[in-house]
Amino acid sequence: MSNKYNEPSSKNCIMENSKETGIGTDSAAVDKATLNTGDTMALKDLLEKRLIDCGWRKEIEQLIRNTLEERGVANITHDQLAAMIIPNARALVPDVVRQEMLLRVREALQSPLPPPGKK
Repeated sequence: MSNKYNEPSSKNCIMENSKETGIGTDSAAVDKATLNTGDTMALKDLLEKRLIDCGWRKEIEQLIRNTLEERGVANITHDQLAAMIIPNARALVPDVVRQEMLLRVREALQSPLPPPGKK
């Protein structure tokens, strides 16, 4: 059985400490770490699945609907709506999902990169 986290990829994605998520690295010496595109996509897919499974997505959709009803669709821009919703959405991510994703990212960062030239 194939594991998404072990699929080789020639493209890489740089991840930095995130002020947005509040999740940093364990070591101040590590400013940047490289994840291959396969790892990044697999982690995004897993995060999306976990957020849907726990009901977070529906909760955020309802928060958006309520905000639009209160303010009126014509009275709020997309940027204003995003500025209001994003901090709440991040705060509402369940701790169990945050912890699982943190572990998965660490595992992906610790796994060896595929040898150059192999796809």
